[in-house]
Amino acid sequence: MRKTLLLLLLALIVTAVTAGAARAVTPLRPAPTPPDTESLLILHGAFNYPGYWWDHTDLTAAVQAHPNADEESVEAVHQAIADWDFALRQEFGGLITLTDVTDQYTAKHKADIVIHYNPTAGGNVFGGFAVCGATKCVNVIVRSELIAPIDFTYPPQYLYYVTMHELGHALGLGHALPLEESTDLMGYGWHWSNGIVPTLSECDLDGIAYVFAWALEGVDPYPPTAATIDCD
Repeated sequence: MRKTLLLLLLALIVTAVTAGAARAVTPLRPAPTPPDTESLLILHGAFNYPGYWWDHTDLTAAVQAHPNADEESVEAVHQAIADWDFALRQEFGGLITLTDVTDQYTAKHKADIVIHYNPTAGGNVFGGFAVCGATKCVNVIVRSELIAPIDFTYPPQYLYYVTMHELGHALGLGHALPLEESTDLMGYGWHWSNGIVPTLSECDLDGIAYVFAWALEGVDPYPPTAATIDCD
C-alpha cells in the first residue's frame, strides 16, 4: 500500500512538473497602448491586397512543427494561438475566435491559418513571416535558430512573442508605427537583444475591431479600407 501511495505521489509530481514546463512562457494579456506607438497599419487598407481580411469570425489555426523541434518551443507556438483566442474572446465576447485545431486535422491545411514552425527556416533573414494569399492569410512561418555569425537560439518565450506578432498579421493587422521605436506587439521596438516585452495593446484590438467591423455591425462581410488607425 505504501509503495502504491509513493508511486502515485511521484506520478503527481511528474505531472505537475510537466504541466509547468508546458506553460513555461509568460502570456501576453491586453494592456494599454505603449506611449511610443502612434498608429497601426491595417494590411488590407494599406496594401489593397485581397488576402488581408476575413469573411468569417470563427477562425481556426493548426501547428505544423518540424519533427526535430523541441517540445517546449512547440508548446510556445500553441500558447500564442491560445492567448490570441483569449484576448479576442475577452474583447469581443466570443464573436471573434481563434481555435487551435492541430489535433483535429492530419492535413493541417484544413485550418484557416497554418503555423509552420521550422527552427532553421529562413537562415538569418527573418524570425517570422506571414504569407497571405488571394483570399486569406493562410500561412505563418516561424523559426528559432539563428545561424553563424549570429549563432543564437530563441528561447521559447521569445518564439512565443514572434508567433504572436505573426498571428497578428494573419488576423489582418499591419505594423505599429513608428515601426522601429514601437514596443507594441506589432512594432519592432522589442527584440531578443534588448529584452523588452512587447505589449498586446488596446490599439491592436481596435485594429481587429476595424478588420472585423462587419461582424460587429451584424452585416454582410466587407473589407477594411483605411490604411491606418490612430492609437490615441
